[in-house]
Amino acid sequence: MNAGFWKRAFSSVVDASLILLIIYLTFLAFGRKIITNQITNFDNIYSTYQEISSASNANLSLLADEYNAAIVNADGDSDLEDAAQATYVAKKAVISDQRILDIAPYNTALTMFLLYISYYYIVGFLLLLTVYVLAMKGYTLGRRLMQVKLEGPVHAASIFFHDVILKYFFVAIALMLDLRIGILFIATFLIIDLITISFTGKKAALRDMILKMRVVTTGYKY
Repeated sequence: MNAGFWKRAFSSVVDASLILLIIYLTFLAFGRKIITNQITNFDNIYSTYQEISSASNANLSLLADEYNAAIVNADGDSDLEDAAQATYVAKKAVISDQRILDIAPYNTALTMFLLYISYYYIVGFLLLLTVYVLAMKGYTLGRRLMQVKLEGPVHAASIFFHDVILKYFFVAIALMLDLRIGILFIATFLIIDLITISFTGKKAALRDMILKMRVVTTGYKY
């Protein structure tokens, strides 16, 4: 019996979460250091950025306190409250504009840092996922937990194309190009899977049909 959409979806969530957790731990252990080493003087840049942000947030906090005090002192006088609101908005704009000016010299380095992090996670996810699904021969922990498995021409090449290329590769490329495009790809693929698995006679995803494979419910022997 072919597995339903939700069983397959939850097994994928389990496997993806496991991979992302491992990548996160490697990022903490050595990944961040590797990335920051690619950016000249990054530690000083990031420290200065944090100081600027902290000072800006402190000023905004003080401004909020001033505004709240002004509202209390207004004692219900709408003209005084409007004046306090106008003063607050004007001063907040000044603080925000100053922060933008202060961090401008560091934007390039910080943007590169975030970009490298996204590449680290996306490329790392694809590489680790490939090792994972091939090492498990498609019998991943998520599938074991949800008691589903692959059937058909199950071998290294078909597993790689089914579980990596046709499932995540194009989404990963889209995410690297633009976050919004990546999210659109994810939503589109999920909708297509939901329709083809839940509402068609074959109850199979497009990647199943392309590779002539099935994801079926079963019991595993641990």
